[in-house]
Amino acid sequence: MDPRLYNSAKSGNIDVLNQLLNENPSLILKLTPHENTVLHIAARSGHKNIVAEIYGRMRSLLRHPNLDGDTPLHVAARAGHFSILSFLIAEISSLSWIGIENERNRGIEILRWRNRWNNTVLHEAVRNHHVAVVELLIKVDSELACSRNNAGESPLYLAARDGMGEIVNQILRLAPSCAHGGSDGQTALHAAIVAGCNDIMEMLLRVEPQLISESDDRGWTPLHYAASLGDEKTLGQLLELDITTVYILDKHGQSPLHVAASKGRTNVIKQIIRYCPDSGELLDLNGRNALHVAVLNGKVNVVRCILETTELEELLNQTDGDGNTPLHLATIGGKSWIIRYLMWDDRIDQRAKNRSGQTPIDIDNSIGESCTSPRIQISKIWRQLSIPRTWTVREKILPSPNQEEASATIQTYKKMGHTLLMVDTLIATVTFAAAFTMPGGFNNEIGPNQGLALLASSNDLKWFIIADTIAMVCSITAACVIFWGAIIGRESYGYYFLSATGLTYIALQSTAAAFTNVLHIAARSEHKNIVAEIYGRMRSLLWHPNLDGDTPLHVAARAGHFSILSFLIAEISSLSWIDIENERNRGIEILRWRNRWNNTVLHEAVRNHHVAVVELLIKVDPKLACSRNNTGESSLYLAARDGMVEIVNQILRLAPSCAHGGSDGQMALHAAIVGGP
Repeated sequence: MDPRLYNSAKSGNIDVLNQLLNENPSLILKLTPHENTVLHIAARSGHKNIVAEIYGRMRSLLRHPNLDGDTPLHVAARAGHFSILSFLIAEISSLSWIGIENERNRGIEILRWRNRWNNTVLHEAVRNHHVAVVELLIKVDSELACSRNNAGESPLYLAARDGMGEIVNQILRLAPSCAHGGSDGQTALHAAIVAGCNDIMEMLLRVEPQLISESDDRGWTPLHYAASLGDEKTLGQLLELDITTVYILDKHGQSPLHVAASKGRTNVIKQIIRYCPDSGELLDLNGRNALHVAVLNGKVNVVRCILETTELEELLNQTDGDGNTPLHLATIGGKSWIIRYLMWDDRIDQRAKNRSGQTPIDIDNSIGESCTSPRIQISKIWRQLSIPRTWTVREKILPSPNQEEASATIQTYKKMGHTLLMVDTLIATVTFAAAFTMPGGFNNEIGPNQGLALLASSNDLKWFIIADTIAMVCSITAACVIFWGAIIGRESYGYYFLSATGLTYIALQSTAAAFTNVLHIAARSEHKNIVAEIYGRMRSLLWHPNLDGDTPLHVAARAGHFSILSFLIAEISSLSWIDIENERNRGIEILRWRNRWNNTVLHEAVRNHHVAVVELLIKVDPKLACSRNNTGESSLYLAARDGMVEIVNQILRLAPSCAHGGSDGQMALHAAIVGGP
């Protein structure tokens, strides 16, 4: 296409357009590489006068599709140009478009034209949320609302999926017999529920109440989706309208109750049982109830919910198609916490056998794996919980060696418990003291802030306090659990010991997180004396990166704390940092450390415009100026991009062989030109 014609159509310059077409009428037939006509260009740009002029010169262009099958009407509808569509629709609705001989309206034919994805102009208007255009099109031809594209999507479905309540209302009002289908066999009601649009759901159910029981390709009704999402409000509305949908099963035989169990939606389970207390009897194609499904998916909260729900008591020992109870499945899957909850319920039959004649204990013993396997650890937990639990009811059944083994296990646990108690006491003492020995100290100056922590505004300090508090609470709780377990008796000591072990692990992790963050806090706060004190007590903290990969050097460079960096660099440059055995200087190694974005300390100093810090770093190690981060940005590029002339001069003077690359393959020179004078 002639570029002058293209530009005039796009910009709306009708004088140039007329001049070009008058001089060479054949230009109107020229196409772009995507086979767009000049009418496509004008329709997309929104210039009605240009569209009218081109259309008046050659009406047949309206029927010319581009490579995507889009006519100018598709283009205008997608862009939402109401005036252009009104003009073109008025033209094609005129008598001149009526084909008398063929007895059909060619205007309606072009209006219903479908592109390569089978989208009509109404699909395009709905997809792009043009409310006025949608109303215009449906008023002209309500049959447009009955069409579906290659994905099976109707305009109503698209509007519901995108939460466009006004468009949904228009389609239902102007075309009550419209199509409501969507992709994967869904309906507009499915889409509205997935999108969380209650108002659209209510509109659809008022006009099309039968949609409540329609299933998609996998057999899911709207209630299945509400159960999966855990939407209590939507679920309640659907159940109020038709509770029979609770009993509709999908292609795998799963009811909404099964779906809720698989997703861990305890609130949904309670709501369904309240409306339909017998729905727990529903089984899937494998003969499994909701508890079976919860166990298979590892939903501990659902298992607890079902154990506490009287209406679902029959599910506890119910067998599936293979004769497995929920306890069998938990053992097969190695669901340790679920095993604990099931075994400590008196209603669970621990001796139930499946079709292979195996009890849960038999299954556990028959699974042979290496002694280091996580499965074996779960197996040990199972046996340790089951043997003490069954002493009182199976004392005559279990042989004496097993009882002796169980007693020995408990004694071992108690010995380990003494050690664990000492660890918890130590953690509690340290973390309790740390809460009163605030990193950075307190403000001693007379004034309104006297007595407040100097680093009160620091996010790192907040994380320190949170981690320290978690460690203290978990360690104290673990100590209490061990103490209480010793009082209760040996039958349940294993459970208390395992619980205390988990709490101690959390306490240790939180303690580590709290105290490895101290040097970062001090480095950011510009308190050199605090940094020196912490560094003197534990130099290894300088090597500890946070979650972003930043060392305390990164933090200090970002904040521009020259004195802190000078002190730390002097320390790491000392002979004590030289690793003679490995022939490397650990000081240079830590100075060149890169964070998660591959930024060095020099990147951080340059990015935050700290001139003195930049000079210090390059003098210590010019190689820093040769590094590039994940986006390919060098320190020189960053300085040029931000217009930092002094830093650019320093880098070029102190590190003449520095890297100059940047993002997208640019150089520092590109950045300087883009940044302007």
